[in-house]
Amino acid sequence: MELRQLQYFTVVYEEGSVTRASQRLNVVQPALSQQISKLEEELGLQLFVRTPKGMVATEQGDEAYRMFSGVLRDLRAACQKLEEDDGQIRGTVTLGVVTSVANNALVDTLLGFHQKYPDVHVRATGGYTDELNELLRSGQLDLIVINLPTQARRQHMTDIICEDLALIGAAGTPLPLPTPVDIKSLNALKLVIPSPRHGLRAIMDHAAMASGVTLEPRMEFDDLKPIEDFIAHSDFFTLLPPLAVSRALRAGQLKAYPITPTIPRRLVCITAPDRPLSRAAELLIGELRERMIDFSYDVSVSLEGDVSKV
Repeated sequence: MELRQLQYFTVVYEEGSVTRASQRLNVVQPALSQQISKLEEELGLQLFVRTPKGMVATEQGDEAYRMFSGVLRDLRAACQKLEEDDGQIRGTVTLGVVTSVANNALVDTLLGFHQKYPDVHVRATGGYTDELNELLRSGQLDLIVINLPTQARRQHMTDIICEDLALIGAAGTPLPLPTPVDIKSLNALKLVIPSPRHGLRAIMDHAAMASGVTLEPRMEFDDLKPIEDFIAHSDFFTLLPPLAVSRALRAGQLKAYPITPTIPRRLVCITAPDRPLSRAAELLIGELRERMIDFSYDVSVSLEGDVSKV
């Protein structure tokens, strides 16, 4: 019995398909099927029933997965411990973050993180919440940072930050409304906001509906960077988490205004139950959270100051 057979078996079990498992492992299907058959032969057990719709685990297959996945988890933990015993932080971290984090906060964090831990290789992916959940489930990412409703709970989840969305416009564009801006009056402005494909749109639409209005944007974009560029060179306004445009806010190119009632968005870190985080991954998430909290505090102080002047 070989280690790769156990790895192949667990991935086929999790995917329920040789095709998907081969894509996840980057192994050709015949080689993968051959190793699964060889494992069954060595164990003297049928682990899967082959059906037109995929691989269905037998009762013995369920039991084998419980045992083998634990062995692989302990092996990964042991390897991480050995790597870290000399006091040096090294290894590879694969993480996925929603675009509202990737645009500014992640880049700023990685710049400082690399200076502290130059031997850590980071592979980062930006995307939408559903896409990142799938990449984590399939083993392609160690951890993800995504938006979740404020009351939602998931296993292996750590809260990072909860921040309020703000009305944001170019610094030179006058706001024709009193602050804090009533959510019911937002449609009086020329709005450009994330499209319904984006997780943030669901948050703002839900908040608007709770106040008895429907947002009526004149422009919509899938990505946040075009929104930032668009409002910086026009008299449009947008609804975004300040973290998503932190650099432009710091540089004085954009200005943020508070909204009432508040529209909170909650960022969480989710990890895979069968893949313990390395020390490098824990440090990276800690630094990302610290940077977000610091900036969120600065923004909240700024917004409170703007309101007090009204």
